[in-house]
Amino acid sequence: MNQKPKFPRRPIRLAAPAQQVRILAPRRRGAGTEDRKRGLATERYTLELHENDYGRYRALALRLATQDGVPIANLIPVGASIIGAKGRVDLEGTIDQAILVDWDKGGPAMRSTIAGGADGSSMAHPIYRGVDEAGWYWVESRKLSRAHKLDEHLFFELLFLVSEHDLRG
Repeated sequence: MNQKPKFPRRPIRLAAPAQQVRILAPRRRGAGTEDRKRGLATERYTLELHENDYGRYRALALRLATQDGVPIANLIPVGASIIGAKGRVDLEGTIDQAILVDWDKGGPAMRSTIAGGADGSSMAHPIYRGVDEAGWYWVESRKLSRAHKLDEHLFFELLFLVSEHDLRG
């Protein structure tokens, strides 16, 4: 009998997008860290997720604020059992939201198979353009099927879009 794993194959580490774009200063003791160059303060917290595949588990989330404590946005894990992705994190600002997904190289794809006797063939048709390597991505436009790999520049552009706090530097 198959038993459900207690935790995701690869636990959601919400800090991964933040660490990837290096928005955090070197880790130090205390409740949060600050990026003095950009005027950004962060605070990690945990929340509990429940997914059918994994049951209940805890994941890290991240609050983003100005150094004066004015809330800007939260990076909130959504899950590891996401159709077409290895994980999803939402960047929720004061006025909008941006969805970040963790994809393998090529991203999600539609697979078509042509059965022709012993010589059947199968092809993958990527859904989004621009997924050239594994990592975290933001989908700019579903209509245009365009995705962008998350980096520091894009992160701060998205932060501005969701909050209207301009920390782009």
